[in-house]
Amino acid sequence: MHPAPVVIVTGASGGIGEATARYFAARGWAVVLAARSADKLARIASAIDAAGGTALAVPVDVTVPEARARLVDSTIGTFGRIDALVNNAGLGMSGTIATMSLDDLDYVFRVNVLAPIALMQAVVPQMRLQGGGVVVNVSSISEAIPVPYMGGYGASKAALGYMNNAAAVELHRDRIAVVKVLPGLTTSDFDSNLLESGTGLSLEQLLAKADFVRAMPSERVAAAIWDAVRTRKHRRILTLTDRLFVFFARHTPGLIHALLQVAAERYVRPDGEPSDASIVGDVNRAGLALGALLAFGAILASGLHRWLRERP
Repeated sequence: MHPAPVVIVTGASGGIGEATARYFAARGWAVVLAARSADKLARIASAIDAAGGTALAVPVDVTVPEARARLVDSTIGTFGRIDALVNNAGLGMSGTIATMSLDDLDYVFRVNVLAPIALMQAVVPQMRLQGGGVVVNVSSISEAIPVPYMGGYGASKAALGYMNNAAAVELHRDRIAVVKVLPGLTTSDFDSNLLESGTGLSLEQLLAKADFVRAMPSERVAAAIWDAVRTRKHRRILTLTDRLFVFFARHTPGLIHALLQVAAERYVRPDGEPSDASIVGDVNRAGLALGALLAFGAILASGLHRWLRERP
């Protein structure tokens, strides 16, 4: 049995997956790199080995049952254990609900939901045998926020999040932690692998309109995944902005729904193409009003805090 802990990382040929594999390897873990691109995996594995780490590249398509079995068998055969599984492989999808292809939606669910669950099922027996482990499902804040024109992708992440939560309860007695990390916009290969189905604004078009939005580096998500494995904390949302989005989506769904309706009608034409309205211009014009609103909120919160502290 390998002396170092062992992690399987899917979608490891770039972006979050590659950053996660390198992050764990740098901290003494043996990493098993899984993705479809054999050449990219070999390059990353060689770099990890050259830096003094331990890496095993296993080219697989996670939607294929035989490939998933080979991935788990290769890991156990080489290292004798599986301490963590990072289900990172995923596929984006854009398009309206009314026009998206159901075949495309079926494939996105196979990649984003069924494959992670199947891999979890495959590693659980080994984790039970060795006395525990951690499964990390890389979801998205879109599981909690209804993002127009990305409904198929968001629905797949919501399904993964629900299954994650149920599995976390079921496997707790086996000392297997099932946790999820919900990144927001990240510098990765997501947009280049986006499946455009039907009509509707693509992610690239949306971000081009909102060029003030900045993506977090993949390494920040990798650090959050590392922390999730180390602390076994049930859920990780990375930024304050994302936490606020999720909070308001949960507690004020009517407001969020109304705002998204206004935004969709202002920034997207009926044919699904971008309108001439500028998000940046609107944000700049709203800046003064927003600042005043935030200042009023801060004063109100300060007064409430003082009242709660001083009341008998």
